[in-house]
Amino acid sequence: MCIYCTINNYRKIYEQHHGIIPTDKDNRMYEIHHIDGDHSNNEPSNLTAITIQEHYDIHYAQNDWFACYRISKRMKLSSTEISELARKSNLKRVENKTHHLLSRPDGSSISKDKVASGTHHLLKRVDGTSHATDRIKDGTHPSQTKISCLHCRKIISLGNFSRHIIGLNCKKKRN
Repeated sequence: MCIYCTINNYRKIYEQHHGIIPTDKDNRMYEIHHIDGDHSNNEPSNLTAITIQEHYDIHYAQNDWFACYRISKRMKLSSTEISELARKSNLKRVENKTHHLLSRPDGSSISKDKVASGTHHLLKRVDGTSHATDRIKDGTHPSQTKISCLHCRKIISLGNFSRHIIGLNCKKKRN
């Protein structure tokens, strides 16, 4: 959230403080990059507008394969290239011991820990409610989170965002 204008959306914060987000030669809107890599730091000085290729190149140079994978889905990369980025991202998660399917030497895993603590998103409690139900009640479920489309700036729920952003539902997608 910007402390100056009380806006949560980093794209809107950028526009509020730096002006309209430019477009590239293919008429695609620039990406907004968090300079320090912290997506919770939406200070105007931490936001910069760059082309999608520049954004991809920054994260590629940092070996941030997950970010490259997410950005590549908005680019015109082949399915083989996208698959390779996903593979690298998962290998890095295994190496860092943060992959959700990874078992520890004692046989425990992150998923099992979530089940044991009652926080696994598919786990039902005795009363029939689930972790997802709690998120719906407190307003933090992805379907309740609103985000602005990169192409048409329409405000949509995060649950629909993936289909909308890739152009399946957005009629103003810039090629």
